Amino acid sequence: MSEAVIINESTCTGCKKCVNLCPKSILYIDQATGKCKVTDGSQCDRLRGCERVCKSKSIKIA
Repeated sequence: MSEAVIINESTCTGCKKCVNLCPKSILYIDQATGKCKVTDGSQCDRLRGCERVCKSKSIKIA
């Protein structure tokens, strides 16, 4: 099974726009890296709001 939410940590700026937008609260900013992470991708609603709000294009929904 592939991940529903794929984060490219090398381009993520940690701006938190996706975290603030996510209605399922499955995205968070890792305190150690300052990058976006996913708690449970299976809970993703797949509406792609996080993709649209990510200016660095670091999020992809599979």
